Amino acid sequence: MKRSETNGEGLVPTPAAQRPWTASQETFRTLLARVESLRNSIDDEEAELDATLSFYAAEIVPRLARQTEVQKELVRVLAPFVNKSFFPRQQERLRFKELTQDLLHEIATTEKGLTDADLCHIYNIVHGVGYAKDERKVIEAARAALAQMFAEEGIEADFSELDSAASEAEFMAKAEILIARMRKMKEAEAEAAHCAEHGRHGTDDEHLRADEELRKRSIANIYKQLARVLHPDFERDAERQKEKVLLMQELTEAYRQNDLHTLLRLEVQWIENEGGNIERLTEEKLGVYNEVLAGQVEGLESRLRELPFHPRYRPIVVFNYGVARVINGPDKALELENNTASIERCIGLMETVKTADDVRAAVDSFRPDTPSG
Repeated sequence: MKRSETNGEGLVPTPAAQRPWTASQETFRTLLARVESLRNSIDDEEAELDATLSFYAAEIVPRLARQTEVQKELVRVLAPFVNKSFFPRQQERLRFKELTQDLLHEIATTEKGLTDADLCHIYNIVHGVGYAKDERKVIEAARAALAQMFAEEGIEADFSELDSAASEAEFMAKAEILIARMRKMKEAEAEAAHCAEHGRHGTDDEHLRADEELRKRSIANIYKQLARVLHPDFERDAERQKEKVLLMQELTEAYRQNDLHTLLRLEVQWIENEGGNIERLTEEKLGVYNEVLAGQVEGLESRLRELPFHPRYRPIVVFNYGVARVINGPDKALELENNTASIERCIGLMETVKTADDVRAAVDSFRPDTPSG
C-alpha cells in the first residue's frame, strides 16, 4: 500500500482560494510531492525485488542445484572421449574440450569453485594446467586489477585480508566488502576536507552553523508543538485517544529518526484539521524546510538508483554492459528446466554410445538455452 493511501489525502498542501503561491511555498510543495513519490517508488521497487528474491529461493535455487548435478554427470561421461584415439582430428577434439571446459566453468561459478576431486582431475586434463594453479593465476590477476583501481582513486589499501581466498568467487566476495569500506572512508575524508575548507572561511562556517541550528530548532519546535496537541493523555474521547496513541508513536519515531518529511506531514495535517492553511508556515521555516527536503530528495533518488545493487539482491540481478536487470523468475525457472532436460537427454544417449558418430549425435542433442542470468 502506498504511503499516500495510508495517510488520507497525503502531504502536499493546496493554496488558499484566489491567492497564488510564493516562491518558497511552491518549492515546498514541489519538494514534498517529490519525497512522497520517491518513497512510494522505493516501496514498490523493494516489494518487487523481495518477491523475485522469494521466488528465487523457492523455485530457482533447487532447479539450479539439479542442473549443476547433471552438469557434473555429463562432464564425467564426456571425459573418456576427449582423446586422440577416439577423435583423431584436432578440431573435433577441441570442440569437445571446450564443451567440457564450459561445463566446468558453470559448475565452478555456481558452487564457488570445484570441490569434487574427479572434476578437478578432468579440469587439469582439458585445460592442460592444474586447477588450483589456474585459480591462483585468476585471483592474482583480479588482485592486480583491484590494486590498479584503488591506485587510480588515490586510495592506499591493505589487501592482506584477501590472501585467504581459495577461489575467484571467494576473492571477489571479500573484495566487494573491501571496496565498500574504502568508499566509505573516501566519503568521510571528503566530508572532513569540506568541513575544514569551511573552517577557513569564518563567515560561511557561521552561516552553516546558524542554518543547522535553525533546522534543529525547527524540527524540535514541530515535535513540541504537535506533541501538545496529539498527546493521548489530553484527549477525553476514547476513539480519538486511540488515534492519537498511534499518531504520537509516529511523531516520536520521526523525531528520533530526524525525519523531517514525516514531521511536516503531521504538521500540515494538523494545520488543515484546525482549519488553517500553508500560510501558517513562515518564510523562515519554509527556507529551512526546503533545504532539508532537497537533501532528502537527493538521498532518496540515490537510494532508488542503488537499490538493485544492494548485496541482498545480487542473486536476482544480472549486468549487461554495465546495466542492471532483474531476472524474470518464471522465465529463469523454465530455462533451467529445459537445460536440465537437455543435459539428461545427452547423458542418456552417452550411456549407449559405441562409435564416434554416436558420441557426436549425443552431444548434438545437447542444446542449452542462452543464459538469461
